Amino acid sequence: MWNFFFSLATYHNHHQMEAKRTYKGKDSRMISKLFLAMRFFEKHLADFTTFDPHLNAAYLADWKAAFEGMHEYGVIEDDEDIILADGFLIDDANKVLKKCQAKYKDVKYFAGKAFPDNKEALKEFGEGTYTKVCNSRLRMVQFMETLYGVATKYKTELIAQNYTQAAIDAIATLAIELRDDNNKQQLKKKERPTETRKRIEALNKFYGFGQQVAEAAGEVYRESPVLRDEFRLAQRHHPKTTKSWFALGISGIRKTALTKLLKKYNVSLTNQGKETVEYWQANNINETPSKKHTLTAGEVITVEAEQPVKKFLVVQNTSLKSAKLMLTKEVKEKPEFG
Repeated sequence: MWNFFFSLATYHNHHQMEAKRTYKGKDSRMISKLFLAMRFFEKHLADFTTFDPHLNAAYLADWKAAFEGMHEYGVIEDDEDIILADGFLIDDANKVLKKCQAKYKDVKYFAGKAFPDNKEALKEFGEGTYTKVCNSRLRMVQFMETLYGVATKYKTELIAQNYTQAAIDAIATLAIELRDDNNKQQLKKKERPTETRKRIEALNKFYGFGQQVAEAAGEVYRESPVLRDEFRLAQRHHPKTTKSWFALGISGIRKTALTKLLKKYNVSLTNQGKETVEYWQANNINETPSKKHTLTAGEVITVEAEQPVKKFLVVQNTSLKSAKLMLTKEVKEKPEFG
């Protein structure tokens, strides 16, 4: 029973530590994009405050603080860079390991000169043991500490063969250096999950400010695509566009299903003829609309769902000549960062 509760607590604590990004894409691209958006928000602050009093100078200050707060966790770099930094710690430890390996070969050489016929003494210097531990940093720490003790024990014989006291002391120095570098690397491994969680939380906080501003910008600059695009969470691409043409004879009428269409596409209707037509939204073609709209020659309208939602867009030619229209469907972009 106790094992069950222990496992449950461990599971809970583990998942409590986990954090997931609230956006997609690389951290650096998100930060770069929203940093510029933050600057534009500051420049056009009055427009946003007029639309939503909550989006004011205090909101800007908090957003800037979130940006500065990311630096505490080194989040201006992507995870790949953090992993690379961990790699440098491993490289440092490996470099010291190679120094220890080279040091042992020196000691072995002079020990062989000092004890050419004493196999027991050479065993004390690690003969027969070294090959089993030489590629393990942790085991090599213990090996080098033992080697230093043996070299000190036989220092008179070694010094007689021109292996100096400084050279013997260097064994201990390398053992300490290897232990320290190995401990740093192991500590980094233990700290990494906590650092990762804090880093992701800081990124999400910064992104959250930009997400709200981007949503508001869609309304604030509804009639100004250039300004609206400065706050887009997605990069500006060229979405797939499909155009279809249809003609309406005198008194001709046509319906287009809207429900699924508007979920997937941005839709516009263009009057390419010289005659005026009428359009409205309805649940069936025979339904009498509360209001009809006119579409004059050359005019383009964006088709958006009315409230309450209707099933069809209905277009009727009310002129005495045929009318030509174009329906344009543009695939809606998915945000790059969420």
